[in-house]
Amino acid sequence: MDPTALFQVMNLLPMPIWLLWMLAPSSHLSRRVARSVWPWVILAGAYLVFIVIALRQGGDPAGFFSLAGVMRLFDSPWMTLAGWTHYLCFDLFVARWIMNDAPDAGYWLTPILFLTLMFGPVGLLCYLAVRGPLGFDR
Repeated sequence: MDPTALFQVMNLLPMPIWLLWMLAPSSHLSRRVARSVWPWVILAGAYLVFIVIALRQGGDPAGFFSLAGVMRLFDSPWMTLAGWTHYLCFDLFVARWIMNDAPDAGYWLTPILFLTLMFGPVGLLCYLAVRGPLGFDR
């Protein structure tokens, strides 16, 4: 399978979890998914495969140590796919932490989860900013 087709697949894999958490954050299924680890095993495993393919096709691991080197790494479709999968995995993992940190927050989390989906660290920052005042911290 080529990286373009895999990009489409990787984009779709976490989407049911995001939708479940945003549309039914307090449901039994949402809580169960938030406690599980299998989605991250799948995303992290795919990331590992994509990194190995990219490095075997000439990616230079030394490129990780400068901005210019990272930019060159992302000239490779496989490395870009790996990087995108990295974002998908970690943003969803941050959302998992948020879901588990505020299990009774309900729909208050929906805008924060949306921000986490779209802008990763911005959603995390917003959650950290409101968790105390809204009583989500324990």
